[in-house]
Amino acid sequence: MADSKDSAVGAQGSKVEYSEISSVEGGAPGSSVVDSVELSATQAKLMKSYCWKVDRRILLYSIALCVLNQSDRGSIGVAKVVGLEEDLGMANNDFNIAASLFTVGYLSLEFFSNFVLKRVGASVLLPTLGILWGLVCMLQGVITTKGQLYAMRLLLGMSECGFTAGILLILSFFYPKRKLTTRVALFYLSSPLANVLSGPLASALSQIRHPTVKRWQWVFLLEGALTIAVSIAGYFVLQDHPEKCRFLTGEEREFMRAYKQREGTLGGSQKLSFGAALRVLRDWQLWVMMVATFAACEACGSVATFAPEVINELGFSPAQAQAMSALPSACGAVAMLLVGRMVRLCGCHWLAGVCALATALAGSVVLVATLSVPARIIGLCLLGTGGFAGLGIFPGWNITANSRNVAMSTVAAGLTVFFGSSSSFVLSNVFLNSDAPRFVIGHTVNIGIMALGIVSCVVTRISMGRRNRKLRDLQFAGDMFQYEL
Repeated sequence: MADSKDSAVGAQGSKVEYSEISSVEGGAPGSSVVDSVELSATQAKLMKSYCWKVDRRILLYSIALCVLNQSDRGSIGVAKVVGLEEDLGMANNDFNIAASLFTVGYLSLEFFSNFVLKRVGASVLLPTLGILWGLVCMLQGVITTKGQLYAMRLLLGMSECGFTAGILLILSFFYPKRKLTTRVALFYLSSPLANVLSGPLASALSQIRHPTVKRWQWVFLLEGALTIAVSIAGYFVLQDHPEKCRFLTGEEREFMRAYKQREGTLGGSQKLSFGAALRVLRDWQLWVMMVATFAACEACGSVATFAPEVINELGFSPAQAQAMSALPSACGAVAMLLVGRMVRLCGCHWLAGVCALATALAGSVVLVATLSVPARIIGLCLLGTGGFAGLGIFPGWNITANSRNVAMSTVAAGLTVFFGSSSSFVLSNVFLNSDAPRFVIGHTVNIGIMALGIVSCVVTRISMGRRNRKLRDLQFAGDMFQYEL
């Protein structure tokens, strides 16, 4: 057991020694060497106080803004059900083109977004992005042609670019490894939560009658205005990293600096170089991990974007379809809340991920096999449960397994969002109007992607096991980094 002799000066000037912030061998199966940490009563109290402050400020605000982010992004699906296509003269696969253009805009600058964040700071960049995409969302409510819709979807993607990757990066700066996966899962809880809230909310908004403003226009205008209001608060809430955090005491800041230095994940104040990021990109294991993330996001996107349409095709009215589309996302929200227990029960991330993707695969099989209304709703719930559970597991796993330095964290966060968003390309081109109501092509493709995701989890597990054995042989006092299985 190695000692860390870091210390801090408390608020009242007393010196508190942080000795014995140390790792303990023999944690849960698949856990890292630092997954079990001995803390004194004082240190445990500091950890609890620190996490509580970060949770109720940075994490809660991030969840709230991400709910609006997901709602603004998916509002086009609701608008489609209440007359968007008819009013803009859209036919055939015009809607799919609009959905794809959002992804083109989103991915165009994604890789570079965290380099900008490290330079200007999360407390400036992230609220500014929220204001920008809120404005673009409102502009969607005043368009009159499908060409204008295409332009707005491209701009919406560009303005949202960097938000999710930025949040993932600052969460990796603030939380220890053993706390990070649960917090990332709670952050991604905003995705099913947005679907649960946006369905009934959009259903209510679409009932507004106005002589000049269409029902689908109200959805864009009001959701965009709410986003702008919440984003402005971000300038006063968000912080860049623990070492510069204003709401922490000096004692708490120094304690977390010592703790994260011990586990080998102190990256918030490190400088980021483009060359270091390129070296991280050469790691094949990182790319394999992203396949599982892609699969989970494919399942979630199927529920978020096309559940109202699938339910509508089963004979329900637009209002009923919007309200019922909340059910699969509600199942997903419950699954995300249980992700922490699921990982602990399995003893590792990879096996929990396999279970999640297997559930989503089963849902896709049900959806492609029958047109029975009860069975298809069950299939959607399975797809939502597995997809959102995977979304609660894989991003956090990607970050914790690649958090040794700021370059690894930055690249892992960027690739996680890049691959997750890339799933929209597949999604918007396999669920075709001509294939309704069964959507055989879309669900069959989903089955194949879920299977690939399961394979990627197994391959990653084998690779990490080998790497951890080599790291244990090379470890030296003060650096106890291990890949999180």
